[in-house]
Amino acid sequence: MNPIKKIYKEMKNFCIKYPAVLSGLFIYSYLLFCIIHYFIRVKYITIHTSLFIENIIDSFDAFPFMWLLAVALVKVIDIRTKLHESEEQRLIAEREMQLQQTQLKTLHEVTRGIQHHINNPLSIIVLTLGSAHKAAVGNLKIMRQLDTIGEEVNRIIAALSDFAKVNTYTAQSVDSNVGDITSRTTVD
Repeated sequence: MNPIKKIYKEMKNFCIKYPAVLSGLFIYSYLLFCIIHYFIRVKYITIHTSLFIENIIDSFDAFPFMWLLAVALVKVIDIRTKLHESEEQRLIAEREMQLQQTQLKTLHEVTRGIQHHINNPLSIIVLTLGSAHKAAVGNLKIMRQLDTIGEEVNRIIAALSDFAKVNTYTAQSVDSNVGDITSRTTVD
């Protein structure tokens, strides 16, 4: 980076960071110039008492306008800074929202994939349970075990059914140590 750009960047950052100092510098520099100009006029030009007020007004007439200009400069820089900060916060929030939407979409796709991979073996288990029930008609112990397996299979089917009914996922902040937790909303 060449030195001119570096100086320009530092001056710009100074103006944005310290607008009141910058406007004060303008005002007091102009005031100093006006006072020196007034004293030079008093020393080298004879001023009549009738023209005394007129000479003062002539020397310092732009000073109030410089003050208004400095106030306007401070306000413009302040508004610009606030606008920049709000735009930056909006962009950060938008990026976070896009990241969250991507994560939730991925979670939804993973849930669908898990359902698919569980449903295939589960259907084989359900068909085999039917055949096993027919084969174990006389054995009570095996019938109870098959009934327990059937109940657990029904629980898995119900859980998968609940996952299939999920319409949206939302992330909720739990704690800074724990992180976010995902909750689901089901369609009735």
